[in-house]
Amino acid sequence: MARIDAGSSYVLDVLPPLVLFGLGMSITVAPLTATVMGAVESRHAGVASAVNNAVARAAGLLAVAVLPALAGLTGAAYLDPQIFSSGFHRAVLIAAGLTALGGVLGWLTLGERAPIAQQHTGDYCCAIDAPPLRSLKSAP
Repeated sequence: MARIDAGSSYVLDVLPPLVLFGLGMSITVAPLTATVMGAVESRHAGVASAVNNAVARAAGLLAVAVLPALAGLTGAAYLDPQIFSSGFHRAVLIAAGLTALGGVLGWLTLGERAPIAQQHTGDYCCAIDAPPLRSLKSAP
């Protein structure tokens, strides 16, 4: 998106990065949520879900509040297209750098764990490793 400027075409300059962003989000968000939920015992699933949602919301709020200031976008910058464009480009590059840094930190600090053994008894469960809601064996 750093290539977008006043003469950009939607199909050539805006759509491809948005599609790439959407693909990146789809291969990142669901596995991250599954990892968070799978890293805790079933009795802590509600707390893990709440923490996951709170962190995601707080990160979005911080990005909206802090990223423009880091990129030099002030209230007056929104009135001048040249200043806004250069600030937008800086913001996109900062966001890309922070994303890459997060990926590297995750790769360096997260190790593999043995998966929690799943019992396949024909029971329906409401969460990972949760007690059964009802058993097929006891159903009338």
